[in-house]
Amino acid sequence: MVAAIVTPALLWPAAGAQQAHHPPRVERLINQAERLAFVLRQRQVRLGQAEALAQGLARNPDLGGAYQAIEGRAWTLIATRRSWFPSLQVLGSTNALRSNEPILIGQTLDLSDDSSKGSSDRKLATTAGPGVVLNWSFFDARRPAAINQTLESLKAERFLFDIAARNLALNLQVAYTGVQAQAELLQRYEWLLQLTQRQLHTARALVLQGRLRRSAIDQLATEERLQLTRLLDRYQQLFLASNSLTALVAGQPGQYVLASEPLALQSPWPLGLDATLAQALDLREEIKQKLTLASRDRWAATRAINGYLPVFGLVGVSSLSSKQNLYPETNTIHNWINTVGLNFRWTVFDGGILAAEATALKAQSAQQASDAESQKLLVSKEVMNAFAGFVTARLAVENTGGDFALARRSLEENAKEFASRGDVTTLIQGFNLYISAADKDVGAISQFNNAVFGLYRSSALWPPGVPEQISARRQQLRR
Repeated sequence: MVAAIVTPALLWPAAGAQQAHHPPRVERLINQAERLAFVLRQRQVRLGQAEALAQGLARNPDLGGAYQAIEGRAWTLIATRRSWFPSLQVLGSTNALRSNEPILIGQTLDLSDDSSKGSSDRKLATTAGPGVVLNWSFFDARRPAAINQTLESLKAERFLFDIAARNLALNLQVAYTGVQAQAELLQRYEWLLQLTQRQLHTARALVLQGRLRRSAIDQLATEERLQLTRLLDRYQQLFLASNSLTALVAGQPGQYVLASEPLALQSPWPLGLDATLAQALDLREEIKQKLTLASRDRWAATRAINGYLPVFGLVGVSSLSSKQNLYPETNTIHNWINTVGLNFRWTVFDGGILAAEATALKAQSAQQASDAESQKLLVSKEVMNAFAGFVTARLAVENTGGDFALARRSLEENAKEFASRGDVTTLIQGFNLYISAADKDVGAISQFNNAVFGLYRSSALWPPGVPEQISARRQQLRR
C-alpha cells in the first residue's frame, strides 16, 4: 500500500499520457512532487510499529532524564541515612591554653609570667599537635522523619518516570499512526492523479475526434492541478509526521522514519467503561504521585516539630601536646590527651519558628491531598472522554468502512463510461466523492487507533510488550 511513496505513481503515468504535453504550471508541480519523492527515497528509514515503539523507549532521552532524577533522589536518601553514622575529623589542637583561639600545629606559646620573673627564671613553652575528634549523634528525633521524607520524594520521582514512559509510548503510537495515515492518503491521491491523467489523455483524443467539447479538457486540466496541489500538501504533511516520529525514536538527523506497515485497525479496547474507570483510579501514577507528595510534606512537618526535642551524642577527642622547658635546661614531654563525653543539645525556645514551619508543611500536605482528589476527577474525565471517543470512532469505522471501496469502484465505472459518453461532470463528481471517502476512511481508522491508544494511557494499562521494554531501558540506564 505504501510502495507508492518509494516510487510514486505520478512518475510513471499511463503510456499515452506519458507523451502528453503539460502546461508549464503543471510541469512545475509534477517536478516538485518528483523531488519530494526522491528525497523520501534517499533518506527514508522503515520501521514497524513494534520496532518504532521499542526504539523510542530504548533511545529517547526524556526517559534518561527522568531516570537520572530518580538516581539523584536515591543518592539523597543514601546521604540522609548515612547521617546516622559517626563522623571522624583530624584537626589542629584546640587547647589554646591562654586563649580561646585554636593553636595551629607547630605553633609555640610563651607561657612565662612577667610577674613571676623576680622569683624564677624558668620559661615554659607548649607546642600544639594534631587532634582527632569523633562525633556521633546517636539520638536525633529529626533524623527518622528526614529519612522518610526523602524516601517519599524518591517514590514520587519513580512515579514521574512511569508517567514519562506512558506519555512517550502514547506519543510514539499516535505519531506512527499519523505517518501511516499520511502515507495512505498520499498513495490514494497518487492513484487518483494517475487516473485523472489517463482521462485527460482520453479527453484530448475525444476532442480531436469531435466527440467532446474543448471545455472538458479545461475542466480535467483544472482538476489535475488541484490534485497535484493536494498531493504536494500530502507530501508536506508526511514530512511533518515523519519528523515527529523521527524525533520520538531518536533517529539520526536528516532521516525520515516511515511506516513499514500499512494503516490498519488496532484491536478493540478489551474493557468496559466501569472496569476502565476502576483500573485508572487505582493505577494512575498522577494520583499516586500527589498522595506521595502529601506524605512527604507530612514527614517534613514531623521533622520540623521534632527539632524541639533534645539531641544526644557521643564525643571523643584525642590530641597530642608537647611541653618544653626553655630555661634553664631543655627537655620535652609528649602527652596524648584522650577525652570521651556526651554531647547534649536542646532547642528549648526559638520564637516558634519550627512550629510555624511545621504548620506550613502540614497545610502544604493537605494541599497535595486535595490535588490528588482533583487528579482523580481529571482521570475520570480523561477516561470518559477517551471511552466516548473510542465508541464514536468504532461507529464511524463501521459506518464508513465500505464507503471508500464503493467510491473507488464507482469512479472506475465513471472512467470507463467517460470514453463512450464523454460525461465530464459525472467524472469530476466521482473525483470529489473519492477524495471525500478517502479522507473520511483514513480519518476514521486513525481516530479509532488513537482512541485505543488513549485508553491504554488513561487507564494506566501498558500496551503489549511495553513493560519488558521499560524494564530493559531501566537496566540500560542503571549500567
